[in-house]
Amino acid sequence: DMVIDAIDDVPTKANLISYCAKRDIRVISCMGAGGKADPTRVHISDLRSASRDPLATAVRQKLRLLAKKEAKLSGEKITNGSGVSNGGWLSCVDDDSKLAVVFSSEKVVAKLAAITDEQKEEGMHNFGAVDNMRVRVLPVVGTMPAIMGQTLAAMALCELGGKPFSPVGAERVGRNIRHKLYQHLRSREKKLEDKLAPALKEGSENYTTTGTYIGAIQIDPDDVEYLMAELWKNKCAISGSRLGTVLELYRWDTTKPATPNNLVLMSVKSAQKFEKDFEELGDGRKGVDDIISAR
Repeated sequence: DMVIDAIDDVPTKANLISYCAKRDIRVISCMGAGGKADPTRVHISDLRSASRDPLATAVRQKLRLLAKKEAKLSGEKITNGSGVSNGGWLSCVDDDSKLAVVFSSEKVVAKLAAITDEQKEEGMHNFGAVDNMRVRVLPVVGTMPAIMGQTLAAMALCELGGKPFSPVGAERVGRNIRHKLYQHLRSREKKLEDKLAPALKEGSENYTTTGTYIGAIQIDPDDVEYLMAELWKNKCAISGSRLGTVLELYRWDTTKPATPNNLVLMSVKSAQKFEKDFEELGDGRKGVDDIISAR
């Protein structure tokens, strides 16, 4: 029913994932535990969301190279420099239903163990546990591989037992960032209210003659963390851009108030187009199909 991967070697790991992805075999994969010790920073997510994990980065790069090589040989279209076009097996990188990974977002602070004089003298090939596998390893706190292995096991057993769970894969966003997003949203909505107030429908306190709702936002700062991490997984709902780009919360349907089920996380680029389309077309949603189809 599924493959559980705990391979450390990058080429072998990438080849296994690509083999399974081409055959629609579910994979649950463990990323790097080396140089990490904080169990509270362990997450389950899709491969692209795995942050501060050198092994995950290397596997993503190797998968892209494999996809590009195959696409070139077959003449398939390559999009965004990241692999074959929509529908290709490389889509597993963004789809945790095909490939879920366990990773730690803790920053690696330890360096590779040094090669000893004995290893140099006798030959590095004599010190590998398996032929052609890497020899130098990151220092590992003994509890971390066990914790990540237990996480893999728990996910596999729950899925096989028909009791799947929905892990919060996104790394928690800092309090200052959450507060900033909340203030930006409130400020934008207040400016819109001031701008459209003269166009209020007669007898209405919140609706303009064009049907736009204006009024106070109906969330508090604590809701921002839920919206970002659990609902939108810290990525732009339109373009798929992740943390590392500037993200903002925007009201999706302007005929309804700013409630948790009507707020969407967007990158600055997507938000600019959304606002432009709102000004020109009266509805920012009309232009997002172009962005989504280009992904």
